[in-house]
Amino acid sequence: MERLSVIAPAARGREADRVARALAAVLAGDGLARTVEVDNHPGGAGAAALAALAASRGSGAPFARRGGLLVTGMPMVAGAETSGAVPLAESATPLARLVGEWTALAVSADSRLRSFEDFAAGLRRNPAGLVVGGRSVGGPDHVLYGMIGKCLGVDARLLDYAGYAGADQAVEALGGGSAAAVLLPVRALAAGFAEGRLRALAVSSRDRIEGIEAPTLMELEIRLEYADWRGLLGPAGMGAEDRAAAVGLCDRIDSSAHWRELCAQEGWERVYLRGDDFRQWLATETERTRGVLYELGLLGSSDTNCRVGCAIRP
Repeated sequence: MERLSVIAPAARGREADRVARALAAVLAGDGLARTVEVDNHPGGAGAAALAALAASRGSGAPFARRGGLLVTGMPMVAGAETSGAVPLAESATPLARLVGEWTALAVSADSRLRSFEDFAAGLRRNPAGLVVGGRSVGGPDHVLYGMIGKCLGVDARLLDYAGYAGADQAVEALGGGSAAAVLLPVRALAAGFAEGRLRALAVSSRDRIEGIEAPTLMELEIRLEYADWRGLLGPAGMGAEDRAAAVGLCDRIDSSAHWRELCAQEGWERVYLRGDDFRQWLATETERTRGVLYELGLLGSSDTNCRVGCAIRP
């Protein structure tokens, strides 16, 4: 690979940017690309980043000579839906799902909610009675809350969710009493757990997470696994040869020892899925997300009604 642009649909320092810079370090460090640059294009629910991805094709040079990769994830999937844009699987070429982060439902150490059963009982009794905080409205944490509510038989439109600019602000709201609980990536809550300021009621992972005394949602008979994932897209209309080269590059990234070290340092779970398998998964995930956003009252209409059920397997 001669020249490669890794495009982040976020400002520097945000999650997508951190993934992009980790990828750039591996691509350059492992000699997978001669020249690598990270381009940040925040805003517009990912529209600016998609435009930059389209421009990365340049004058039509083959991918091996000049290419672009866009770091994507659930926020862009939801952003395309709420903005009325074309779904990602249609506006770009799905290449691979790379990593994900598990989420924890957490409360303050002195909360009256001693268990997930207490939390569930409170929601069933009065869905609007518990304020749950997380990151942006319509983002991964909010969508997960809607899924939990649906699996509990609660009307998602009645759920009281408070969206914050970032995880730190949501944790501050929890400590200040503005939220009864938070749904946030485990990594963002790790210090609070270690210091005893926070307690986890449940985690969204397939298996229990080492160091966290909390059951999985599946153990609690909530048929739900959920990871806030990140993956890579190529420009729309890639030919078979270019697409094969790009997917092959993703394979080499996932098998890189350097990449695996960075994933461990960042707390990212490797959830690799490539090529057509990723494309099909992305279409299903988009449909599922659309249905939940509709049930949360964030979309005026929906073509789905959670037809694939509540289980989400990263």
